[in-house]
Amino acid sequence: MTLRRQISVAVTASVTALAVVAGTFAISALGGSTLGAASAAETLIPAVGARPTFGVAGGTPQEGLVTAQAPAAPTVTGSLADIRNVIIVLADDLDWTTFDSVPRLAALKDQGTTFVNYVATDPVCCPSRASLLRGQYVHNHKVISNTKATEGGWPTYYANGDEADSLPIWLQATGASTGLFGKYLNEYPDGAPSNAYVPPGWTRWASPISGEPSYAGYNYVLNRNGVLKRYGSAPKDFLNDVLTVDAVDFVKTSTEPFFLLFSTFNPHHPFPVAKRHAKLYSDAVLPKSPAFNRFGYDEPTWMRAFPVMRQPRINALERMWKKRLRSTESVADSVDALIAALDASGRRGDTLIMVTSDNGYHLGMRRMPRGKRTPYREDALLPMVLIGPGIPQGLTIDAMTSTVDIAPTLLELMKGTAPPWLDGRSWIPLLTGESGKPESPQPWRTGVLTESLSISDPNDPDFERYQPPRFKALRTNRWFYVTYENGEVELYDRSFDPYEMVNLASRADPALLQALQEQTQALASCAGPTCREADSLTSAGS
Repeated sequence: MTLRRQISVAVTASVTALAVVAGTFAISALGGSTLGAASAAETLIPAVGARPTFGVAGGTPQEGLVTAQAPAAPTVTGSLADIRNVIIVLADDLDWTTFDSVPRLAALKDQGTTFVNYVATDPVCCPSRASLLRGQYVHNHKVISNTKATEGGWPTYYANGDEADSLPIWLQATGASTGLFGKYLNEYPDGAPSNAYVPPGWTRWASPISGEPSYAGYNYVLNRNGVLKRYGSAPKDFLNDVLTVDAVDFVKTSTEPFFLLFSTFNPHHPFPVAKRHAKLYSDAVLPKSPAFNRFGYDEPTWMRAFPVMRQPRINALERMWKKRLRSTESVADSVDALIAALDASGRRGDTLIMVTSDNGYHLGMRRMPRGKRTPYREDALLPMVLIGPGIPQGLTIDAMTSTVDIAPTLLELMKGTAPPWLDGRSWIPLLTGESGKPESPQPWRTGVLTESLSISDPNDPDFERYQPPRFKALRTNRWFYVTYENGEVELYDRSFDPYEMVNLASRADPALLQALQEQTQALASCAGPTCREADSLTSAGS
């Protein structure tokens, strides 16, 4: 059977199943109640909050923070060749729905280029961050979880010697100053020579060493360039503000070129909120997409364990949603402050800004109360907005991209040497229009991999009682395919089923399933150049 015929069969199945879901299919929920499936026309309900200015919305910012209004959307002229500096604002557990519901972040999309198919290598903090620093899929860098006990965390990264051969080292070799301010890798600095340990490759460094208190935003210990300082619970001690002051100073005082990784803890649970933001979003309503509190069609076994959420649980999620929005306002504060620092130092015209996250987050989707770790869109499809010279404004790119691409992209921009074993691809051809379109002379990849190679334990800050088995997931522009270690399979047609609710695996053409499985397995076992062969297989990439 030809590929065209395979796709035709799968599309027919998609349309049939979706018609059932959107029309006559009423699902009996656990506990005896009945839920009708959502209409296909139902859309996300955006939360509406005030558009605050940094340091104005009740409370006193730490001395030195920018308190002016967020910058407007200026036109940044120039070309990619003008880029000498890079700033990455890396949020923690920031999903697209939350990003789009905070007005200052949503407005960034008009200032730059948005990658709408930017996919996490693993929807968990530490494996994803290791992929950013190493340009590798999880099965290659082998930091498979957040904790040493489950073969992950900073201790594993350190023991593997990865710090000595990673992005900051490569960028320093180009002559760049490098700075990290914020969260590094989970369990840092457990097992280091001392708590004042600063990893190699960083010219400037400020990262908490105090574990759980760091996530709450107060009462933490900060390692600033090898000097430890304890902070309290006053408004001026709020962690994100302290880190922002340090990052702004780095921008203003560094000689060019420079690389800044601003790695905020916001809005990771318990959703730290600056006191000035405490009263925002009081009227915000939790978005309820067609996947909210619903049963899907032909769910995997692990998913069936989730009962329908009753109103008290939904009320709790409503409160979490408001707190996540308030927490995310601090991410917007940091973006505003860094842009203002670029303007003040005259570096706006030669600096690339990336605003993104390590993984996403779900609240109530498919009856899952809160969390991440799943292969689904809320957890694995991440915000990614680029702003800077040569970056088109208001442009959307739907080519399949991944966390593994950041390192090769920055190395090409900053004229560094990329190790041959990197798994990712540079985005320069996408940004210049030389790839990613059918008529382009240079074809782009057809799919990317998300993999989960560990099961969390109760000591993991991202521990969840109900979590999927280990999985490997392939995303193409058309298909979303998941295979679990217990042998179960999911297949979703993203064109007809964007919320990934109708599993077509039991009715899809076997030849299509085989093609998807072959590409998934090729990616899950690739390394370096073979990843750029596996991600380009055409048999499953439509």
